[in-house]
Amino acid sequence: MIRSLYNIGSQDLPVLALSIHNGHYLSPPIEENTGISEADRLREEDPYTGLIAERFANHIIIHTSRFEVDLNRSFDKAVYQNPEDCWGLPARKVPLSPELLSALQDAYRQWYALLDYYVSRFLEIHKLLVVFDLHSFNHRRQGPDAFPDPQIENPDLIIGRSNLPDEYYPQVGKLRRLLDGVAWNGINLDCREDVKFTGGYLSRWLHQKYPSRVLSLSIEFKKIFMNEWTGKLDKDNFSELIDIFIAKVQTWLAEEFFLKTR
Repeated sequence: MIRSLYNIGSQDLPVLALSIHNGHYLSPPIEENTGISEADRLREEDPYTGLIAERFANHIIIHTSRFEVDLNRSFDKAVYQNPEDCWGLPARKVPLSPELLSALQDAYRQWYALLDYYVSRFLEIHKLLVVFDLHSFNHRRQGPDAFPDPQIENPDLIIGRSNLPDEYYPQVGKLRRLLDGVAWNGINLDCREDVKFTGGYLSRWLHQKYPSRVLSLSIEFKKIFMNEWTGKLDKDNFSELIDIFIAKVQTWLAEEFFLKTR
């Protein structure tokens, strides 16, 4: 069973925030068989993105680690089994038993069935559902004291448009422009589209299952609000960054879709 927190606070509002890589929990049989340290695992997860999702009236936050089941992968790739499945990391000490693998795959199916249920409920009422698929990414992979990875390949915010119908590109461009250049913590935020991350399986699944009914954007936050090696959060700067993001999203939703997040 994938540990999730579902909060559909307002079906009148066709906006849903997802934080599917937020989780750190592993069930005992998976934790005992994980081949990497907890610190290394945390570094590849997206901690604190659940706190961003909470700012939306409708949100789903995953508390199970992607190292148990990765909901941003297709069914056949959702359970890491070999190093090539997860950036060369030794995901398992020994291969998963067929029974355990089957149970994890069932959990994956059940979660997507539940997501399908909630999305379908929204689309019974509304012509379009806007989904924010919230993630974060590392930018100091050479070590905690090394220089950050080059800015040209690592903007502060990335909007992924995977399989998004072309008709929505102008609207997505307006959101990017709202976020780009905003002053934060001594810098002007660099927001770009489809650099490094273009969106994963979840957005692709939504767009294919609900063509022209769902606008799913993968939002990637560079981990400039935390220490990606220790996991320590810079609470004040994080709070300010999220306030900026929510304010710009509210403006965008109001101007483009006549919606507000709350």
